[in-house]
Amino acid sequence: MAIDGVKIIDSDDAYDIYNDIVERYKDGTDVELIKREWLDEEANFCIDELYTEIYWTSLAYALWKIGHLDEDIKNKAMEIISKGASKLWNEIDERAVKARQKALNKLALQIQSENPRPIKKPKSVKSREPYFELGDVISIKFENKYGICFVSDLEVRPRKIDYHIACARTLQDFEPTIDDFLNSSIAYKKMNTEFVLETDCWFNHKDLGVLLPYLKKIGKVKLKPYSLGVLSPADSLEHFYDDITNKSELWPFKTIEISEIIEEILEN
Repeated sequence: MAIDGVKIIDSDDAYDIYNDIVERYKDGTDVELIKREWLDEEANFCIDELYTEIYWTSLAYALWKIGHLDEDIKNKAMEIISKGASKLWNEIDERAVKARQKALNKLALQIQSENPRPIKKPKSVKSREPYFELGDVISIKFENKYGICFVSDLEVRPRKIDYHIACARTLQDFEPTIDDFLNSSIAYKKMNTEFVLETDCWFNHKDLGVLLPYLKKIGKVKLKPYSLGVLSPADSLEHFYDDITNKSELWPFKTIEISEIIEEILEN
């Protein structure tokens, strides 16, 4: 876990807790469900006194921010704060304990009273359907060439839709078919026995919508189990092109024939 500072949500774990609670609250998820699920994670996060401090303080802070901090969680956070900042903070910086204590003292003052300006749930938005589904194979039309990609991951929430799109290592002069995709290769690496994709264009719904005139679904596949090795925010055709033409000398990766990792062709 990375710890970038001493503030309440400066660590990866603290930010993950805070962000998940706030975003799911905005999405309309029941607050009691959010609490239960995060309380169930206590054993996974509280592996020593430093991580225990981070877990309970970030949990209390997030719930206070949305105006739903209950007495039990508040009292647990206050108990942690009363013990003082963990001496393990000194392993990060010799001045960290003192600075962290200031952050804890500020939090203690905040959570002992209701948040006067809690985060509000946004007004409900019209439900949107994703442009593409997981596994959709898509042709990309550039100025003089065509590329091929597929949707490697899809996150659909009430207020946002995110697409992770993996590109085949193919540029050709004619519009591709599903067979061209199957005969292409893709950047990957192996981590133990896990297959990891080393290609990603991460689009939000709005930015991908602008590119729809250049994108065409040509099939749908199911791959053997894999994970995403890179997460690369994207917003233009150039990001697709750069991902397809990326050189392994600059970003080390291997390639594998896509036909070797296909579990099933769902549409062609």
